[in-house]
Amino acid sequence: MEVVAFSAPVKRIMAVIEQAWRRPFYPIHWGKDLKQIHELVRNGEYYRIPVIRKRDLSQHWGELMEYGDFTDVVSSSGTTGRPVDLPVHRLQELVWVDCVSRVLTELGARPGDRLLHLLSNNDMFTLGPLVLQAAKKVGLGPFRCSPQRVRRIFDVVHYHQPAFVVGNPVVMLNLAEEQGHNFPDPECLPDYAYFGACGSFDADNQLTPVAQRVKDLWGLKETLNEYGCSEVGSIGHECLSHAGFHINDDAVYVELIDPDSGMPVPPGQPGEVVVTSLSMPRGFLAVRYATGDIASWMDYRPCACGRSTPRMGAIIGRIDHQLKIQGQTVFPDLIFDVLGEFPEVSDALVVRYPDPVLGHNAEVWIGYDTSANLNEHVSAAMLRRLAVSPHVRSVPIDLIRKIKAEKMASGNGVKVPRLVDLPQHVEAYL
Repeated sequence: MEVVAFSAPVKRIMAVIEQAWRRPFYPIHWGKDLKQIHELVRNGEYYRIPVIRKRDLSQHWGELMEYGDFTDVVSSSGTTGRPVDLPVHRLQELVWVDCVSRVLTELGARPGDRLLHLLSNNDMFTLGPLVLQAAKKVGLGPFRCSPQRVRRIFDVVHYHQPAFVVGNPVVMLNLAEEQGHNFPDPECLPDYAYFGACGSFDADNQLTPVAQRVKDLWGLKETLNEYGCSEVGSIGHECLSHAGFHINDDAVYVELIDPDSGMPVPPGQPGEVVVTSLSMPRGFLAVRYATGDIASWMDYRPCACGRSTPRMGAIIGRIDHQLKIQGQTVFPDLIFDVLGEFPEVSDALVVRYPDPVLGHNAEVWIGYDTSANLNEHVSAAMLRRLAVSPHVRSVPIDLIRKIKAEKMASGNGVKVPRLVDLPQHVEAYL
């Protein structure tokens, strides 16, 4: 990938740092005075300011958050100790809604259009309520449906014929496959999809097998994905050129770093996504917040769509989801890309479990209503694509779905778990 010079928005970062300095956590965390921090920014050494992580938000909530004129609270999962509940300020929420509305506008939504809304609006989930407000900003009429209420969804589709749908592609695929021949014909379904809460394209900007299957089963003419997190809101979204996520650079500044060294990664290389808030006020004012997500690349060249904003490649994994297999790092998302090549695999799960020698081990579980040789074929495909393969085991489909349902019940019910940590060796579950 061609190297293109790009400089950080120094003045805006300096203004954010001035505000962040007033929150008790940051001066201690940075270990430098304000003048030294300013010098790092001016000298192009912003990467030398320590990152902040989710555990910091949990352990130092009172020194980082400000209620202010908050109008909502969102929650970020994945920590022990104090839950990370983040107050969202009134003006901050307006920025987040504006960023999310860009996806709907990019898809071609106009006032008077109808939207099938399949994301949760409950349990302090972030994206669902933002999509609802963004739809109203654009002028869309949203029909809010839980994916579990299948009859209600079918009624909305039949009687109201929404042209747009927003949902998690994994959930949308499960809905279509579980209904089988009862699922509406593609010509009766929405034409345009906003995918959220799950990736839908790979490092080469091609649809993942799951997203392609959803596109086929739903008869979609166009799909776009958006990327963000509860801590900082919407970070970027696809355009119709499908050339990665356009960063919302009026709201956030994004870096990719090596999570081990903390240094910026070379152009075109994968790295951990680090975000700095550029709009204020914020309940949580992020200065180099390390999300834990691994993006495949960053590109600063102009896009074919005409925009000149930085673009980021697909999220290919999380640093806490890294699997060490035969000494190599493998991300579960890459494993599921391979599994997507096998339509015979009706359900699958990556499980990580204690191992007395290795500390942890990992296996791929696939439903056993498949051919006897499928395990070997899947392993061979992983070796071709990933150079290594975890052990592939056939298990009852009901077991996979039971474990997923239990994990979803303990979360927000929106993100479908695909990597699960088991407290005991796998034999205890079989």
